[in-house]
Amino acid sequence: MNKQPKSFSALILFAALAAHCAETKFPPLPLEGQTFIHDPSTIIKDGTNYFIFGTGRGILTKSSPDLIHWENGGSVFRAPPAWTMQAVPAFRGFMWAPDVIHVNGKYFLYYAVSSWGKQVSAIGLATSPTLDQSATNFLWSDCGPVITSTNASAFNTIDPGVFLDADGKLWLAFGSYWEGIFLMELNSQTGLRVATNSPLYHLAWNNSIEAACLTRHSDFYYLFVNWGQCCKGTNSTYEVRVGRAEKITGPYLDRDGKNLADGGGSPFLQSSGRFIGPGHIGIVNDGASGPTRFSYHYYDADTQGRSRLAIGMIDWSDSWPVAVNDSTNDWKLVWSDEFNANGPPDPANWNYERGFVRNNELQWYQPENAFCTNGLLVIEARREHAPNPNFSTNSTDWRASREWIDYTAASLTSRRLREFTYGKFEMRARIDTRLGSWPAFWTLGATPGPGWPACGEVDIMEFYTGTVLANIDYGLDGKSKWSTVKKPIVELGGEAWSKEFHIWTMEWDEKKIDLRLDGKLMNHFDLAEADNADRSNPFHRPVYFILNQAIGGNCGGDPAQTKFPVRFEVDWVRVYQHDGGSGK
Repeated sequence: MNKQPKSFSALILFAALAAHCAETKFPPLPLEGQTFIHDPSTIIKDGTNYFIFGTGRGILTKSSPDLIHWENGGSVFRAPPAWTMQAVPAFRGFMWAPDVIHVNGKYFLYYAVSSWGKQVSAIGLATSPTLDQSATNFLWSDCGPVITSTNASAFNTIDPGVFLDADGKLWLAFGSYWEGIFLMELNSQTGLRVATNSPLYHLAWNNSIEAACLTRHSDFYYLFVNWGQCCKGTNSTYEVRVGRAEKITGPYLDRDGKNLADGGGSPFLQSSGRFIGPGHIGIVNDGASGPTRFSYHYYDADTQGRSRLAIGMIDWSDSWPVAVNDSTNDWKLVWSDEFNANGPPDPANWNYERGFVRNNELQWYQPENAFCTNGLLVIEARREHAPNPNFSTNSTDWRASREWIDYTAASLTSRRLREFTYGKFEMRARIDTRLGSWPAFWTLGATPGPGWPACGEVDIMEFYTGTVLANIDYGLDGKSKWSTVKKPIVELGGEAWSKEFHIWTMEWDEKKIDLRLDGKLMNHFDLAEADNADRSNPFHRPVYFILNQAIGGNCGGDPAQTKFPVRFEVDWVRVYQHDGGSGK
């Protein structure tokens, strides 16, 4: 966060340099929900959710199950700790530029206490054993100031950036204007400075510099900093610069070999179009392998310059960080059902299956067990007793040999209404994981002619007897083939997991299908595996959706001791496509 005025210089390139003159332009990846934030922290994962913190009264919080859909959380502090007013008399309650890290079983949250344009500042620390606000042990504890600055200091103690090295040492970079960015070692047990007189290392300087972020890749440490002026909406001139060092304490040199402490810094990210003043880089900390993701904010010209969260990717191919867009995430929303209108589901989107249908399941499907209320589609299974209208005494078909209906539920299908070829299909939902419950969100091939399994089946979400499944089934030269991945609920979080909403995703293109749960890959399938001898493949043809709540049957388990109703609650179903997809 910029605290000193600076003359405006227009920067119209939102880019990263893969070499001295190479440029790459891209917009941020599309995010949804509550994305307004300023000075975002590192994104960190706790359990199945991602968390981020931002500037605001008491420190703002947000969470996401998948890095795409974001929701607001509560503030860290209801009232500022008493020490803050003592350390910074001009402080007015807005805590700046937090950063967070998980060390030794605790979350360390660092934040700045200051006032605009002043050097009398402090960096504070709060700790909590969890970031899950619904957990019984959730509690932020104030640990007081970590370091302070006065008018006589060489530095300004704001914009903390915390980093845990591979050797277990914990470090804090900080600074804004004055003599620039400094580094000090922290105690990894307490999160506080190792000693009141421990060394401070000078890392970087510029006339307008702040928002340091440290990371390590291969043999180098990398220091990201902001140049320019923030906090002026579309007139902000923030840009991100970078240098690297062989030791964490420096010296950090840019691509041209100039020391960042002498004003060096290679361009990493700058303005483009409506995406103005990108800044406050954070490396996404979720323990995942693969490409490096980073978070930042920008000032959105489409919302009068309000600051928004954004996420990008880093290409390390030449040992320098290059900001790139992940084109595989450049999805366009082509259809959705948000279930916002109370009453029956929209008949333009959904048909119904009726009666006893498959798998010796116990429920009788009927439309009246599906309804929309409070922005949710509810598919409700009930224990109720009625005669089977299709009963036949001598029938060998299980559908007709049952004299009574003991359970009812609903199964919705988009067949002939909403059918798609390729795309990203997503559902946000909460499922009942008690014994007997068998909910599913799945696709079947829509092309007339091929029956099951030749038509192809994808179980984006299936659950029964304590296990979440991600399945792909198809016919291969007359034989049924399955690709199945199972995840026990106890490994996902048990009862607490079952009480929450989650996002299930199918990403499908000409080469593969990926099934994800809360953004984490469950099942990867190469479509070439389903090529038949006659060159047919069901996964190059349109599909339709099925949303159903089954009970018992071949896999669901015995519901006799389960208290009804059993509910499958769907927040939304969405379809995204690239330009190559098709559907209606």
